Amino acid sequence: MNPLLELARERLRGKRVIAVMSAKGGVGKSTVASLIALNLSERQNTAIIDLDIYGNSTLKLFGISKLHGVSKNGIEPFKVGNVSIFSIGGIVGDRYVVLTGSEEGNVLESLLGLSNVNEETVIIDMPPGMGEELLTLKRVVNPEVFLVTLPSKLSVMTVKHMLDYLLDSKIEVKRIIANMCYLKTPEGLIYPFGKPDIVEDLGKKHGIRVEHLPVDPELENFAGRIQEYSGVLKEEVRKFLS
Repeated sequence: MNPLLELARERLRGKRVIAVMSAKGGVGKSTVASLIALNLSERQNTAIIDLDIYGNSTLKLFGISKLHGVSKNGIEPFKVGNVSIFSIGGIVGDRYVVLTGSEEGNVLESLLGLSNVNEETVIIDMPPGMGEELLTLKRVVNPEVFLVTLPSKLSVMTVKHMLDYLLDSKIEVKRIIANMCYLKTPEGLIYPFGKPDIVEDLGKKHGIRVEHLPVDPELENFAGRIQEYSGVLKEEVRKFLS
C-alpha cells in the first residue's frame, strides 16, 4: 500500500477534475488551463495544480514568486481571487529540478496528496509529453481531458499518439482544443498554420468536439498578471465552458 497515493486519491475523490494536456510542447497549454480556471472561478471556487515539475509556467503566468505555506492540513495554496494554485515551484522556488522517473512519481504523488485542496473543481496543468506525470495522474484519478494542439501537421501527428493512449485507457477526452488557430485583422482572418481541417478530421474520427481559439497579441502584455486579462481568448474559452 502506498500512503501518498491513497491520500492523493482521497484529496480528489468526488471532485470534478479537468486535465489540460498535450503531447506537444509550446502549444499554449498552461495559458489555456489558467483561462479555464479563471472563467470557472467566476461562478465557483476553483483550484489549479501545476504538475509540470520542470516548467512551473502557472506561477509565472500569475506573477507568483513566493513559497507555499504549510499548515496541519497540508500545503496551502496561493490565492488569486477565487483561484487556488498549487505548484512544485511554490516548494523549490525558482530553481531547476532534475529527477529520475521513480523520484518524479513520488514527488507528484506528494504534491497531489499533501495539497490542501478544498475546491470542487480542480484544473490539472499537465506537462508536455507522455511520461511519469501522465501515469501518476492515471493512478490517482480518472479526469476529463482537454487536449490541446496547434493546427499544424506536426503538432496533430504528435498529439494523436496521446489521444490514442487516452482512448485506449478509457479516459474521457472532453474537447480537442486547436489553439492559435487564427488572427483577426481588419482584412479578415489569418490562419498562421493553415486552416485547421486536420484537427477537425481528428475530432470527427473519434466523435470529439473541436474548439478553435485565436491568437491574441495583447495576451503577451499580461504575462505575470494573467488574472487581469479579459481579452478575446478568455471570451472564447468561456464559450466552450458554458
